[in-house]
Amino acid sequence: MKKIISILLVLLLTLGLVACGGGDDTQINLDVEADQAAEMSDTYGTVEVTAEKTAYNPLTGLNNMASDRVGMRPYAISVNNIYDCWPQYGISQADILVEMETEGGITRMMALYADIREVPLVGSVRSLRDQFMEAVFPVEPIIVHIGTSIYADKAVAEHNFRTLDGNNLHKAMYFDRDRYASGYAWEHCTFTSGQLIDEQLENARIKPESTSSVSFFNFAEEGATVTPTDGAANTVTFKFSSYGDGDFRYDEASGQYLKYQYGGKAQVDAGNNDKQLAFDNVVILFADIEDIEGTNGLVHVNYQNGGEGYYFSQGQYQKITWEKEDYANPFKFYAADGSELQVNTGISYLGVVRNTELETLEIA
Repeated sequence: MKKIISILLVLLLTLGLVACGGGDDTQINLDVEADQAAEMSDTYGTVEVTAEKTAYNPLTGLNNMASDRVGMRPYAISVNNIYDCWPQYGISQADILVEMETEGGITRMMALYADIREVPLVGSVRSLRDQFMEAVFPVEPIIVHIGTSIYADKAVAEHNFRTLDGNNLHKAMYFDRDRYASGYAWEHCTFTSGQLIDEQLENARIKPESTSSVSFFNFAEEGATVTPTDGAANTVTFKFSSYGDGDFRYDEASGQYLKYQYGGKAQVDAGNNDKQLAFDNVVILFADIEDIEGTNGLVHVNYQNGGEGYYFSQGQYQKITWEKEDYANPFKFYAADGSELQVNTGISYLGVVRNTELETLEIA
């Protein structure tokens, strides 16, 4: 009986993948044995953290990270973001959220955590794209995903970078059968968690210790406040494409920007009591992004060309420029006078948007 159920599950997963379409060249192993599919975790959860949370968190600039995470690699999880996958889980607990176009105008997110252990569910998890890998590579994260693109495969091989791919390590993922039965497609039903990642790192042959001293942002001192100088920014809207949009609204009570998308719908985290995504810093970079011919809409980001952008915080904005020399070097952000931009400590959002969409940016 168990064997029959497992076979049926594989058939359902296969049909769900075929239905995905949309120009996504995700490499999912459709020949997975029924028993392997059945090995996908039936549970998820957290790992107890007993260390004092007084250490410096290089992703937020705050001294609130567990002391046993000092010198350890952060985590970067590839998260689905099309409207059909909503609600999402675990992303309000990320230290940095990176969003950009993947293919066909849709956006995806990479959620970065200095410590994932206390996050009970993250996702839905999706395939890795090379533009995300290049963006986060300098901080040497443990990248968690399910499947890849051929360009991500090439980048992983070229940089000898091992990732935790749920397509190979099924027990690193949790498949929500109830969600699937309610009508969600397969790719919207696969999640991971702090517990599952922690349990599978050794099986993935991934070393948790970091050799990187790179910081994602140039943070101000904790307790200091950076106020952008170019004017008020109570609302910020722009387009990623004809499909995806950005929409941030300053909430004076919290001092953060609340995130909306898809026609003004609040973007919430169902795994955190429907908390709306909120950020102390919003950084929008306009970049040279081009379609890759013959791929049904996959895109490439030419980071080495740099460009202009905007920094939003404290209900104000500032025009900036940015650069990224190569894979190994982090983003650098500059104020109008050429000095390196300082940003406020806290939770940050980074959006990478086509240069051609700069005309859609509205600040009010």
